[in-house]
Amino acid sequence: MRAQRLLLQPTQEWATIAGEFTTAGPIYWRYLVPMAAIGPIAATIGGIVFGERGSLLTFGTVPVSLGTAVQAGVLEYVLNLVGVYALAVAIDVIGASIGAQRNRVQALKIAAYGSTPYWLASVFALFPRIEPLAMLVGLYSIRLYAAGLPPVTKAPRDRTAAYTLLTSIAATLLVLIITAIITRLVVS
Repeated sequence: MRAQRLLLQPTQEWATIAGEFTTAGPIYWRYLVPMAAIGPIAATIGGIVFGERGSLLTFGTVPVSLGTAVQAGVLEYVLNLVGVYALAVAIDVIGASIGAQRNRVQALKIAAYGSTPYWLASVFALFPRIEPLAMLVGLYSIRLYAAGLPPVTKAPRDRTAAYTLLTSIAATLLVLIITAIITRLVVS
């Protein structure tokens, strides 16, 4: 339900999220563990069924064996979970430099919940040849970051555009790093 509300009513849902008292554990267990699994499971199934895996770095596909598809899926899942934490750290550091509240859990909320379109779009990996379309859907995460940063991190409204841009760049770099690692495993 949270994912649906974030996509359809982001302003109201971010207000709710901002006021929730929680820790990193429940965010991971209740939301990230299942959401971060969508892409790796889809890519593994797609790799097994089609014998190839989509690659954002090549804007195409690369051949993959059954064993490599499973290894890449497991590695991608672990890297997704680590990547969200890395993004939360980046959001926290960037926020501090622009006058937002320093709070790692609030930053984790942005990283986890703001990436919802990315998590959901990763289902495109089920069909390796259309996987690059996921990037287009995943771009909606930028809109969610912009809507969530002010209420959740208490960021100054006049610096939201810069904060959103820097957060989006950090998220993109993390996705590219994870993709490069997975592509390296698959190609070697």
